[in-house]
Amino acid sequence: MKNRSGSIESPARAILRFTSAALTFLCAAGCAGPIRSLYPPRAGETPRSVYVINHGALHTGLAVKRSDIPRGIWPAQKDYANSKYLEVGWGDDDGYRKQLTVGIAAKALAGSGRTVLLSDGFDNLRTKINEPRFTVIQVDLSAPGFARLCRNVERTYALNESGRPIRLGQGWYRARGSYSAFRTCNTWVADGLRQAGCPITPAYCLTPGPLLSQTRKFGRVLSRVP
Repeated sequence: MKNRSGSIESPARAILRFTSAALTFLCAAGCAGPIRSLYPPRAGETPRSVYVINHGALHTGLAVKRSDIPRGIWPAQKDYANSKYLEVGWGDDDGYRKQLTVGIAAKALAGSGRTVLLSDGFDNLRTKINEPRFTVIQVDLSAPGFARLCRNVERTYALNESGRPIRLGQGWYRARGSYSAFRTCNTWVADGLRQAGCPITPAYCLTPGPLLSQTRKFGRVLSRVP
């Protein structure tokens, strides 16, 4: 299949593009309202920001300022003690850590119990914003909402017998949860935002398009600086 530029588009990517367009249409029909006890931050309250980062293709993650993470939550963040920011994303083990093929994508979408988290510590948010492929959306949360988002991330880490995160090397961790066509990295991001009280419907966020479309309604797209 050819895309608008005239180049050949893989069947898997064409299906995902069609699904994203259909879900974007559904989002326009109506999304969940905010959880008023959590969102938006109250007048006079100092908000905590979370950054929704799409990497220009299928993957989307969440980034936060490490100093904002409440004490005692998200133990794995201590692995990045020298970083100002921490980004984390969730996905199928093979689909995330190997070169994506139609076979790997089909297997993951059919259902996979082997999932992983990928973390990235960094000091300058501007490097993410200025990456041409990336879209970065800032969402300001209340302190209780931000804490709930961090707990949602923490619960995704698989733990060993000692109750510690299972490290797989180079920022990878073993995760909890099953990946499927109805539970993707994008719905995981949306779940975190919903836990924080944001007006978003995770079930509509299977692909990046609907996730970013919903998030733009209550967040702020950060602009690149030449």
